Amino acid sequence: MSLPAQIDPRKLALQGIILEGEIAVSDLSRLGTSVSAVSDALKLSLQFAMDESRQPIATGEASVFVDVICQRCLDRVNVELKAEIALQVVWSEDQIANVAPNYEPWIVVDKLADLYAVVEDEVLLVLPIVNYHRVRDCTGDAFFEEADTKCEEAVIDSPFSVLKQLKH
Repeated sequence: MSLPAQIDPRKLALQGIILEGEIAVSDLSRLGTSVSAVSDALKLSLQFAMDESRQPIATGEASVFVDVICQRCLDRVNVELKAEIALQVVWSEDQIANVAPNYEPWIVVDKLADLYAVVEDEVLLVLPIVNYHRVRDCTGDAFFEEADTKCEEAVIDSPFSVLKQLKH
């Protein structure tokens, strides 16, 4: 199910609504420019509620598979991005100091907020800085095997190996 782009998070929190569905790849333009390709639609599960202090909150999870460049072999590698979402809705920047420590502030000045933008922000924050294939799946692993044998040789030719002979 496709999710709406514009929502009223305060109203959804009062009603205790759970949004579950997908956001199309075409609606994730910033994510698309940050990776090689977005493999599939972003899956989102977001629960709106009121916390103990009667403040509107949104918690849930977003996940999407993307192709990024492996920094060892420069081939594409498919990575799953999973973002844990914990947001507290506030009216202005002045209220950010009142946000509970286990939530991030979500500034919603008007009645409606851009759901796609805030979810895309959360997913961009979990994007790895450096991407690699798993150790044995990468064509760039030959470099590591050579390095391991050179390290073993370096240990054998250590200048302290003479001291071992004195010990006997």
